[in-house]
Amino acid sequence: MKRTTMLLAAMLAGATGCDEKAAPGAPKTAETAAPKAPTAATAAAPSAAPSAAPPTEAPAPSFTGPVKVYDCGSKGQKPCPMQGWMKTVMASAASSGEGDKLAQALIYAAARVPPGYTGWAEISNVGATKARAGDIDGAKASCKQCHDLYKDSYKVAMRDRAW
Repeated sequence: MKRTTMLLAAMLAGATGCDEKAAPGAPKTAETAAPKAPTAATAAAPSAAPSAAPPTEAPAPSFTGPVKVYDCGSKGQKPCPMQGWMKTVMASAASSGEGDKLAQALIYAAARVPPGYTGWAEISNVGATKARAGDIDGAKASCKQCHDLYKDSYKVAMRDRAW
């Protein structure tokens, strides 16, 4: 019985990836005696992790230093300049389903790239092209892409910037 328990423990250790240290008293095998060394195939294998953004888009700038307190944008405060424009113009254009109206708003945004936001204009222009073609969902996807890349850093660094 004891030998069966030890063999089961050794097999379970190997099955769960714990092959470096077998259960106490378990017989050592070639698999449990030493850690596995990487093979040429695993050492040369490229990382399977996807990149966060296409290589043509730079990430939004990161800002360090003291946190700025704004008198706009929070609950109970007036909207910040771009925030107010987004809520009145862009949101209205996006919800209207009118491709030309949404394209105009995206072109306006493309012409006002904040310093350091290198993919902004391209994303907006792609969205405008999709909106003009009647692909409202595709245009909205470009809005999401831009928000995902830039919204948080913009709010931290330049929320009160003139728009």
